[in-house]
Amino acid sequence: MLPSIKNLEYLVAVNKHLNFSRAAEECFVSQSTLSAGIAKLEDMLRLKIIERDNKSVIFTQQGLKVLNYAQEIIKLSQDLVDVAQLDFFKGEVKIGVIPTISPYLLPKFLSRIKDAYPELKVSFTEEKSETLVDKIDGMELDLAIFAFPYDVPKHIASEIVFREKLKFVYHSDNQLDNLNEKYLILLEQGHCLREQIISSCGITEDQISNYSCSSLPTLIAMVNMNMGVSLLPQMAINSNILGPYPNILVDSNQLSEAYRDIGIIYRKSNPQSPSLLELSKLIQ
Repeated sequence: MLPSIKNLEYLVAVNKHLNFSRAAEECFVSQSTLSAGIAKLEDMLRLKIIERDNKSVIFTQQGLKVLNYAQEIIKLSQDLVDVAQLDFFKGEVKIGVIPTISPYLLPKFLSRIKDAYPELKVSFTEEKSETLVDKIDGMELDLAIFAFPYDVPKHIASEIVFREKLKFVYHSDNQLDNLNEKYLILLEQGHCLREQIISSCGITEDQISNYSCSSLPTLIAMVNMNMGVSLLPQMAINSNILGPYPNILVDSNQLSEAYRDIGIIYRKSNPQSPSLLELSKLIQ
């Protein structure tokens, strides 16, 4: 006899919450039903998976190995359901996108999807790169629009669609003679655009300002106050993000080698990979 998918789902839910009550709520069953399912799994496998008392839930070493297999089996089971879908472009696709791309690329992308595949339902979420990787891995998203270079896990596939220039911007009163005095304003740690600028331009710590921003609009406001200089994605400039700031100029000669690649990531095991790649052509 083989373990049931339902009991494996109970196990994954307990690992997520480390609490039987909350795990049962997520699985829409009673706590006794969930406990019985895990007990049955332990009896079938003849090993102790979870140790618990009134205060804690702890997976045994063997239990962690079982958990890893359970997560993979659930993913493959979902893939089986997905592959049975007759037409990908008449179903639903869940898309993630990073904040430095979302407002500039997503509206056109969604419009193109609607024109090309009117029966395809689309939902999207905006998150930082690290969170999107986790959501792809956890099957919460089908694909994510990404910027590279970025070190994705081996089981996540990436496909570059086009290369985008990063343009140097500065206040008109700035003489551009102090780039080595902590004058380059970047997004805060956790934004991939920060690392892409540093790696593509060979930026050193001495050049990076002590100021950091959580969004491009805030960064632009800092440049407009002549607090430093920065680099912006070409798509943001094309979207007239600098329109309200006539004193901010773009210099294509300064740090002209700066760029990032735009593309998608998705699980390599996703049976709908060919359709996802077809959909990605609408990004460019």
